[in-house]
Amino acid sequence: MHLLLPPSEGKAAPAAGRAFDLDCLSFSELNDAREKVLRALVETSKREDASEILKVGAKGMREVVAQRDILNAPTAAAREVYTGVLYEAAQLHQGDGVLIFSGLFGVTTGEDLIPSYRLSMNVSLPGIGPLKTFWRKALAGWSPEAGFTKAPKPQAKNGRSVDDSATRESSIGGCDNTADVTVDLRSELYRVTQPDVSNARAHWWDVRIADSRNKTISHMAKHYRGLLTRALLDSPAQPVDEVARTLGAITIENEGNIRHLTLVPFGL
Repeated sequence: MHLLLPPSEGKAAPAAGRAFDLDCLSFSELNDAREKVLRALVETSKREDASEILKVGAKGMREVVAQRDILNAPTAAAREVYTGVLYEAAQLHQGDGVLIFSGLFGVTTGEDLIPSYRLSMNVSLPGIGPLKTFWRKALAGWSPEAGFTKAPKPQAKNGRSVDDSATRESSIGGCDNTADVTVDLRSELYRVTQPDVSNARAHWWDVRIADSRNKTISHMAKHYRGLLTRALLDSPAQPVDEVARTLGAITIENEGNIRHLTLVPFGL
């Protein structure tokens, strides 16, 4: 099972630790793109209009100044650096299999060593342009199935690896082999990769959090996405819909191998 997460604006800056090393990140085929963004971020952070470009208020300028030297900054595991609402609820542990999408690194695992930084996917960096557009292009052809292994060989465009493990029936019918299941818990801003509709064995769950009136909720959705992340990690062999039902009422709409799951948490 592959769990796709956004980053968080809230971060814990490592006070000490190994200096940042781009070559130690997972998915090394993204390093050229990462280096471009890193260098553009460093240069932008030195500008007088950095706060405007990076969409950072006065309170965030300390982070902007610090990331002028981000290439030498201390690091910690990504699951420890990100401290926002989703991560508080998810309580990630060492070894939890998650993929984290960000405006700076594209995608990393929770174990990758990263520095603290300030860069949202909604920023347009000088020399790079809109980050969401940049990463959509850089990640074209990437998939959780092909890209989950540490530093894989470069994949051909739209190339996919095939998992041959045994399948079983899920509670809503069809193959629910957890090795071929992706649960997209990202916010819309960080959905820079799309489901592989050509692979009938790869099941993609798109998660939406709503209230009892079926109105999509925003800020508190991060909390419930975090709770669902933790629940899925704790029950990796269980079908996604069964795990989601432990948190509230659900509805599911099927669109080929994409399953749109709406969760109405208990109490909303």
